[in-house]
Amino acid sequence: MTDKDKIIKEGMMKLWKDTFHDSDEYIRLVFDVYFSPEMVEYEVKDGELAAAMLAVPYEFGSGDNRIRGAYLCGLATADKFRGMGVMSRLIERIAEKLKERGYAFLFLIPADEGLQLYYRDRRFVDAFYREKRRYTSVHDFILEYEHVLENEPERLRVVKERYCSRINCFKTSGCEPMNCCDYESLVDYMSLNDKSGMGLSIIHTREDLMAVIDECILSGGAIYYAKDGDDKITGVALVYICDDNITVYKLESENNCTRVRLLDSIKNDYPERGVEIYEYPQSYTKGIRPDVYGMARILNLHEILKFQATCRRDLKYSILVKNGENGEFVRYIAQNGTVSEKIERNVIDGSDMPRSEFMTEKEVAEILFRRPDSEPLLEQVIGLPALGGKISMMLD
Repeated sequence: MTDKDKIIKEGMMKLWKDTFHDSDEYIRLVFDVYFSPEMVEYEVKDGELAAAMLAVPYEFGSGDNRIRGAYLCGLATADKFRGMGVMSRLIERIAEKLKERGYAFLFLIPADEGLQLYYRDRRFVDAFYREKRRYTSVHDFILEYEHVLENEPERLRVVKERYCSRINCFKTSGCEPMNCCDYESLVDYMSLNDKSGMGLSIIHTREDLMAVIDECILSGGAIYYAKDGDDKITGVALVYICDDNITVYKLESENNCTRVRLLDSIKNDYPERGVEIYEYPQSYTKGIRPDVYGMARILNLHEILKFQATCRRDLKYSILVKNGENGEFVRYIAQNGTVSEKIERNVIDGSDMPRSEFMTEKEVAEILFRRPDSEPLLEQVIGLPALGGKISMMLD
């Protein structure tokens, strides 16, 4: 790292601190793990760092079908330079730079609805969703599970009860450190779960997962993990302890028994508090409407459509899209697991074409990244299913 890069890194850390008021330890963790001169954008005015952002590279998908996205975080503008359009310029610059480097989309996690509106004006769309399941302080997870087991055939119920009795739960926090062996096993378990995801699911590197674990502990949270009788990890819960409730912002388990044992262990440690569990759905869940968690901006529509067609070889459609940057009309044709494109030369500017005959890239993005609980009409008429994007365990 050059001296200039070090100065920019320290300046961005200070701007992050002044804007978001996170702890020095947290900020140092983020920048030590993710700062790269090629993945930042900033602007200097009058010798001061006016605004900056950090982009974190991620892969999505599974197996050989993968696609690259960049997570934008720490988007901050110094007070005296706000309202001048500086951040808008940075977003356009990072978008152009990362598009040239082969990234298919940008994504970010707005802190509130006001920022969601801000990013919508900059070609971002709602893309990733999160459900909240709330349980009161008197909720009994074990009793609820026992009621479920009562409806099982006797032999199956006995097997499950015997398995549950062998599940042990452990907790690690700032006061209760994890041993090195369990730490490595936990990273292995989380990594394996990542790679088994379907659709547009984020894939973390081992370095990412270690940063997530360290950040949870550093921020005053706790990690619960379960082991079966063979000392194999079967589940993990990442938890933040609030004054009036416990937030489980990530819960992974191999089976329902492990899930129940983890939640019961958390509840036993904090019996007077309610529990809020975040879930990250990729499909419709009856009776629960997910909230917007993250937003995305497409950089390369062809790559995203190709990724989706590889996942869904049954897709068959032909859509005409107007590229807002150069005004070209491109027809995307999906069939047999591939997507081809061709420029429509007979279209000049679309002024004589009915508006219903084509879409803009942002409109396609809104369709692809729509809510998992949306009605299936768009898929039936246009042929574009929802991507079912999934992000979690981000340093947000």
